Amino acid sequence: MKNTNHVQMLRSAVSASVMALSCTVGWAARDFTPQSGTWVVSSEVDGKPGRGLAIDVQANTFFMQVFGYEKNGDATFYTATGQMDGNGVTAPLMRYKNGRSLGGAMQDAVEDKSVGQVAVHFTNGVKGTIQFPGEEALAIERFLLVDNEPSVTNPRVQMGIRTLRLFGLDSQGDPSWTVPARLWRSEVGTIHLDWYVPMPTTGMLVPIRKFQCNEVADKVRIHCTPNTVDALAKLRSELPSMESLELQFAGFDIHGVLRTAGENPQAVTVMGFDEGAILDDSTYREGITTFHPQQQQNYSTVSFGSGGACITGACSATVTSNTLMPMNGTWIVEDELTGKPGRGIALDIQGNTVILQLFNYRADGQPTFHMGSASYQSKGMGSRTSVASIPLRQYRGGRSLGGAAQSAQLEGDAGVAVLEFSAPRSKSEPDLHLWWTQGQLQLPGEAPVKIRRLQIDSPENFVERMRGDWYVSRTHRIARFDSVQGDGIATADGKIYCVPNTQSESSNMSCGEPNGVLWNWHQFTYMPDMGRGQPFLRIRDRFGNSVGLGPLN
Repeated sequence: MKNTNHVQMLRSAVSASVMALSCTVGWAARDFTPQSGTWVVSSEVDGKPGRGLAIDVQANTFFMQVFGYEKNGDATFYTATGQMDGNGVTAPLMRYKNGRSLGGAMQDAVEDKSVGQVAVHFTNGVKGTIQFPGEEALAIERFLLVDNEPSVTNPRVQMGIRTLRLFGLDSQGDPSWTVPARLWRSEVGTIHLDWYVPMPTTGMLVPIRKFQCNEVADKVRIHCTPNTVDALAKLRSELPSMESLELQFAGFDIHGVLRTAGENPQAVTVMGFDEGAILDDSTYREGITTFHPQQQQNYSTVSFGSGGACITGACSATVTSNTLMPMNGTWIVEDELTGKPGRGIALDIQGNTVILQLFNYRADGQPTFHMGSASYQSKGMGSRTSVASIPLRQYRGGRSLGGAAQSAQLEGDAGVAVLEFSAPRSKSEPDLHLWWTQGQLQLPGEAPVKIRRLQIDSPENFVERMRGDWYVSRTHRIARFDSVQGDGIATADGKIYCVPNTQSESSNMSCGEPNGVLWNWHQFTYMPDMGRGQPFLRIRDRFGNSVGLGPLN
């Protein structure tokens, strides 16, 4: 069973249900994971306010917040929590009341009632169906913003260089090959994608395949065709001959389809991760120092410039403007962790746009929601903070459960929420990962508070946190950690062994390849937070579920 500390991280309905459900074993592993963030009912997307979903799937636990409307037109919300059965889940849709209002005093909510069962089924990580109580099943999809403005934060129309890690999946959904890739845009506006291979002796990346790409209309996608094949590619026998490659970007996650060439063409599913982008601006000079400004978008790697170097009196330095990309999904206010139902927050940051949904209560105790969107960007050169000022609005008159289809209307503005994510100035470089799962939020009429990513699946020990399949950048291979050895865990072949490290402030685990009393290689590092980080990237979770988004529709 989960311990009390874990239960207190699960606000609203999750508090009671996860304890009972998390002990279940024996699920069939999924070949994708539904992406956390904002989802919409496909048929209700008409450019006007309506119903929406904040979905969060971690391992086998499903959590959903629904914003909708009562029959009298009032805005309301519900939650559903359950365990995935294959690619679907059926759970009670719960209503709450008497919680904290916007700008009001601290107050726990109480469970009101179940309004019926909701059934959700996913066809991949960004598509599915939902059946609300009293309604027919409806198609749902991940809400992905399509932006046509070239920028360092927009992979669809990339400015600067974006670093990707791509995997080709076999018929079992396991990676059969992997390549690092870089996406860039020429001065004349042509988009290019290059595949690389690390040289065995130096580790230096050398391009092996080059593609020319175009944006796919009305989607966050690019379609690429190869224009060169380097001789080095022939040394990678697992790499297929290619006709085309199409990639869809969904925040940190990438999925796509590679179509092979030849007499028996096949469609290969591609999964991947967006590590971030960098754009060098023009240099400028102050006194004897030449500055090299950079814009960065940071998912799993980050740098904040350097003090530079001086040669014969001339100095150079790099200064950066960082757009820090936290994990999308369900967030909670640290001070409101009481183990009882309360307010919920759904964050969805795509490119330089943030969408905020606040599930809270009116002054009379009835459930409601506020939401808004705004520009999300760095505070400026040399800053370690990204910020957004988000006008929060309330709506009414939209579709109720079982009611006729209808759009909502704006009821009023509730003030501005200020959201910030900062990378701490620390001697410990791995501490920089904290902005993925921790931030600050100031709601209208309230003081700034700390918020953190809700971790529904939070194993209690090191072994369970590391169990599963990982891409290990040190070896450029996929490793399955499943052999428990003391306080640590090793791969089945014993080639990599990891143990927790409590003796250092700069790392919390130690990994390497043992060779008797020595090591073929060894490094102190930081355990990836919720599967994201370096030098490890999670491929399958401890239950065998792929963390990718599955086939591209």
